[in-house]
Amino acid sequence: MKQPFLIRILTWFAALASAGMFLSISLALCDIGPFVMGGERVTRTEWLHIATPLVGVIGVLMALIAFGFAIQKPWSRHLVIAIFGLIIVYASTLGALDVLCHTIMWRAIVNGLVFGSASVWYFYLKPNVAAYFRELSKR
Repeated sequence: MKQPFLIRILTWFAALASAGMFLSISLALCDIGPFVMGGERVTRTEWLHIATPLVGVIGVLMALIAFGFAIQKPWSRHLVIAIFGLIIVYASTLGALDVLCHTIMWRAIVNGLVFGSASVWYFYLKPNVAAYFRELSKR
């Protein structure tokens, strides 16, 4: 079955996003650039302690998504949803522990819900994409 066009684009996007995640961690370690979480400036130390673990895990997941899409594996779509679930859980946990500013927490939760919902629709409910992944599962 032919791979949907948007998945081919998302393959490249995920690969570049993964590289960007690790580049952002490297730049932060070298104290280069502004440090922003949820659209708000934070200190380098805050960014390294709060954002780096999440950015690193998402970078690995993005690399796996790009790989999975490229070799047409059905598990790749589950990782996309996992990223947004991870963001929501991470922000909620850090917000509950008062480690994360509540403005940033709510922004992360809302973004995770919006983009996660759009991803669920695209990967699981859009007829041609759902059929594509069903076909991959049969192989």
